[in-house]
Amino acid sequence: MGMLRRRGPMRPEPDLPLSTFQARRLYRLVAEAFGEAGLVVEVLGDHVVDERGRAHGLRDLAAACATEPPAAWPQVVRRHVHAAVSPAPTLADLDDATLEASCVLRLLPAALLPPDWDPAAEHVTEDLVSVVAIDLGDQALMPPADALRERAPLLPWRERAADNLRHLADRLSLHHEGVAPEGAPDDGFDVVVGESGLVASLALDVDALLERLGLTDHGRGVLVGAPYRHQLALRVVDGPGAVTALGHLADYTRSTYAVAPGPVTPLVHWVHEGVWRPTSSAPPQDPPLARAAQQTRAGRVATERLHPEVAAALGI
Repeated sequence: MGMLRRRGPMRPEPDLPLSTFQARRLYRLVAEAFGEAGLVVEVLGDHVVDERGRAHGLRDLAAACATEPPAAWPQVVRRHVHAAVSPAPTLADLDDATLEASCVLRLLPAALLPPDWDPAAEHVTEDLVSVVAIDLGDQALMPPADALRERAPLLPWRERAADNLRHLADRLSLHHEGVAPEGAPDDGFDVVVGESGLVASLALDVDALLERLGLTDHGRGVLVGAPYRHQLALRVVDGPGAVTALGHLADYTRSTYAVAPGPVTPLVHWVHEGVWRPTSSAPPQDPPLARAAQQTRAGRVATERLHPEVAAALGI
């Protein structure tokens, strides 16, 4: 008689944020999609190399697929591969109406921008900036600010981009779920993920995002984690549970930032009346991950390192 074995948990794929089974399916779909485009690729862990020697990363695609049901994966993969093999347009290729309709604010780590990219770029925090990007759905452009001003000197690019981001909060395909410790639903937070690389940027208009999610800022602000560009984690400051939730939210944001593609920030910020403040008041010489680590201690908020205004909002 044969023996029945209990099936263990799916092993994670070390190169991608997927299980081994999911990664194998992704590799097969990617190879098929490149084949449809007339290219043969070799799978090498977290990327593939085509016959022309060009490497195509898979971590962003894997993260996007992880937020979608299995039935949607073929379409997600085809769209991604099509964008990868299609030549990226330039500003000169796009008419004025397209540029005006597709410009959007994007949240980025300041360290990613070259020093001369946009000296007047708006700093959201010391480490984060918001810039005007051109979102074409499958592709995105990051033109220097000077190039945009030369193209349309009279167009208020930032204002138009902010309006478009507000509309995106209603239109983007998002998966929303609550995350909470077992037996403590009031100590949890909300997580939003999506295929678009602009999900984290929705925090730049947090009120529009809250409206989409059916949540309300009661005047005490929102705790926001933006670990990578496809995800946001947030908690409205609405009562005593927000104090404990901050510890869980900080731990979640820090750990996700460390492994996800397209990282944005490991820190949780308190967003109130359009102003972002890091919840931790750790010394600036600490590296970002060390600063984030100070936000939790044994599952609790490290109150002595909490920003005074954040502590006041939380009632500590």
